[in-house]
Amino acid sequence: MAALHINPSEKFTFSTPSNWSKWKMRFGRYRIASGLSTKTGNEQVNSLLYIMGEQAEDIFSSFGLSETEQDDFDTVLKRFNDHFVVKKNTIFERAQFNKHVQLDGESVNTVITALYTLAEHFDYGILHDELIRVRIVVGLCDKNLSEKVQLDADLTLTKVIERIRLSEVVKEPQEKLIEKDSASVNDISPNKLANFLKQRPRLGARKQNVKPDFHRKNNENESRLPGKCKWCGKQRHDKRVCQILQYHIHENFIQFSEM
Repeated sequence: MAALHINPSEKFTFSTPSNWSKWKMRFGRYRIASGLSTKTGNEQVNSLLYIMGEQAEDIFSSFGLSETEQDDFDTVLKRFNDHFVVKKNTIFERAQFNKHVQLDGESVNTVITALYTLAEHFDYGILHDELIRVRIVVGLCDKNLSEKVQLDADLTLTKVIERIRLSEVVKEPQEKLIEKDSASVNDISPNKLANFLKQRPRLGARKQNVKPDFHRKNNENESRLPGKCKWCGKQRHDKRVCQILQYHIHENFIQFSEM
């Protein structure tokens, strides 16, 4: 069976030293997968310098290592760590973590990932999960949900993640339905309303065989006559305040707007 060929890591970008930790991790995987870790210290150091690129030579020379140290891979790697890794500003990094909140439209998964990433910059020890849990809860956009989960004395990080993810899944179709209903209402343009109001008397005229003069006089005196309203059955009143009649007018308008 042919030996597995592993391509080396890409050259290190010296203009972005903040990427050193990620590059070092990739090189470490290559070192193990390729079998480089079983080679001599001298071979490992030379491989590291070669893969990093030409600028690594100048930095390596500035370390002022003895011949023995130059062949010690762990020593050389540590010196590169000291060179590229800036001293951590714990106060600033923790402030960023404590200020992080969910933004409008931001998914729960995005918030969780961001908090885990921020927490990597400092050592919270056994408080790691507890502080992430608290930050998720107090940083939610949905304050009602935030208050509800705070009432659970046995709330764990796993439970809070499950609950807010479930809430997001339930809300998503509801929000889409509301948006759809709003769009339907907006589709009823002012022009359609004007056309409906113009045509409504003509539509009603086709359905009633009543002389115009009598119909007008009847409407004028309708609220003054005794008896009951033919639409709602209550005491006769002005048709403009009859809720049942206005409902039928509204229904006719909706049907007209869909034509």
